Amino acid sequence: MAQRGVTPRNRTPLAELPVVPGATVPETSPTGDRTPATPQRVVLGPRLIDSPSGNIPDSILTPTLSPEEMAVRQRGRRRRPVIWSPDTNDRAFFSSSMQTPPRATATMTLRSSPRQRSLMQDFANVASTSGSVSPLKRMQTAQESTGNSPGNSSKKSKLDEMAMGRQNGALPLSTVLTGYSKEQLINIIGSIVANNDQLEDSIRRDLPLPDISPLDIELARIKNNIYTSVPNAKLIRRTDGHGYLRAAIHLETFKRTIHSQAQNLYASHHWDALFDYVLMAWTHVRETPVYDNTKHNAVRRYCFKLLVHHVTSALKYGASGLGTERVVRFQQRFPNMIKDCGDISECRKCLEYIMKRS
Repeated sequence: MAQRGVTPRNRTPLAELPVVPGATVPETSPTGDRTPATPQRVVLGPRLIDSPSGNIPDSILTPTLSPEEMAVRQRGRRRRPVIWSPDTNDRAFFSSSMQTPPRATATMTLRSSPRQRSLMQDFANVASTSGSVSPLKRMQTAQESTGNSPGNSSKKSKLDEMAMGRQNGALPLSTVLTGYSKEQLINIIGSIVANNDQLEDSIRRDLPLPDISPLDIELARIKNNIYTSVPNAKLIRRTDGHGYLRAAIHLETFKRTIHSQAQNLYASHHWDALFDYVLMAWTHVRETPVYDNTKHNAVRRYCFKLLVHHVTSALKYGASGLGTERVVRFQQRFPNMIKDCGDISECRKCLEYIMKRS
């Protein structure tokens, strides 16, 4: 029911206001922080319809950064711009006035070793030449540069060519020869008798029997190490597993020594010295400990079989050249040697053949 004294409305409550471009909202009274002189915003302009941020002030949409914020962003992690292309240089996007100062170059010159200077000279020579340089020329260049270095002067190389034994004539020749290796002595004697058959025959006639006493001393030393590796204690036996573990490394050394010594005499075809060596080494192998476990006696069995092989070769190739005295001594020890290793019974036929011919 309509109230009395009130004029009736001429439009519906939800009717839209007419959109007039450029129209402003009249201010009836100042409110808050606004005054009547404050300019009015355009109401229902195109920006309000096109974008939802039309009612937000421009100062909030595009805020200005403080100097402190600018410094923080420059020191922080740089971000790529929205528009970025991989074809352009990445450094162009990260241009900043705050750049790292260039590294100061040292004015002090470091000293290099003679080897470094020689290698640098070699690289310079190779770089200056063309790519078709032969390897022989490069080697010659390296040798020349090495010879000119302070550590390798030409004067020192001339002194090295002349051995001290040549300069000191008062020094006995036997003393000088002790400093040479086995290969050097072989080469020296070979070069002397190369074109002189008479000298070679005289040397052959004067050749002595190879001395096996140093080999005997070496085997005795290693055998003593086998026994000294296990201390004499009540709770430890030499022939048990613990005693074998203590002496295992010395047993392996003993096996390698016998193999190398016998192989050296075999390769040189000194059958008489090899025969004597087998009789000598057989005694040392027999004196090695016999362990409770049969697997631990593998080194002992290997040494016996190796000596059987070499004594068979000495009897086969040496034959009557061994001499009657050696064969008789071996025949006397033969029964005891069969008890140590049954494989030596194969030598019985060779012994019978040599005794018939003698």
